[in-house]
Amino acid sequence: MNDIFMRNVLKEISCTEYILQVIMNRTGLKVIDQTLQKDYKNLQGRSAILDCVAKDAENNHFNVEIQGENDGASPKRARYHCGLLDMNLLNPGDFFDNLPETYVIFITKNDVLGYNLPINHIRRRSNETGEIFEDGQHILYVNSKKQDNTELGRLMHDLHCKEADEMYSNILATRVHQLKETEEGVNQMCQELEEIYNEGEQSGVQKGELKKARETTLALLEMGMSAEQIAKAVNLSIETIQNWISEASF
Repeated sequence: MNDIFMRNVLKEISCTEYILQVIMNRTGLKVIDQTLQKDYKNLQGRSAILDCVAKDAENNHFNVEIQGENDGASPKRARYHCGLLDMNLLNPGDFFDNLPETYVIFITKNDVLGYNLPINHIRRRSNETGEIFEDGQHILYVNSKKQDNTELGRLMHDLHCKEADEMYSNILATRVHQLKETEEGVNQMCQELEEIYNEGEQSGVQKGELKKARETTLALLEMGMSAEQIAKAVNLSIETIQNWISEASF
């Protein structure tokens, strides 16, 4: 459920495809295009970077968000993401009826909506008739605390696994093994983390980035990375990393 780690897992399009197949309960779903950390610029309002934006062979569009904090998956944030997707799906002169089906999917660490269900499908309805308002917009909340013996529950289990050999899915396990246990994968993780923190320094948000570096240090420690690897990843001294690890152990 670590955001940075999952970003690298989803770089393998087969992982995104498998996750969507399980959540959508469509084994034949085929992802033909995706963008990670897609930056939606809004010249007249707030912009946003979406974790993963994908399109399937039937021209359905998906936004998959991995959310560890409850406030990152509020209903109004889901609404805003729907709007960001929509405003980029029609060209000038296109008919509104050409809008494809869109799905904003929050995979959350906690039961954000409080319904104690593994998944919640959100659609608009008419108050008077109870009929679904067919605007083609869907919001899904997936509760990763529900890890029962169903395909969805096993997927949620896998998203929390620290080791590849503990995972049910061969697709996800192969990718996690590559990232954590091969030199190429570790270097890829380190390079991306270094880029993130360099960007933070350039924007002058050093205090906030230091806090994020500490959080990432503890997350990578849980994933089994050594202090030396973490120090390289977050571009800080080994002494600083060891101090953070010591503090966390009390």
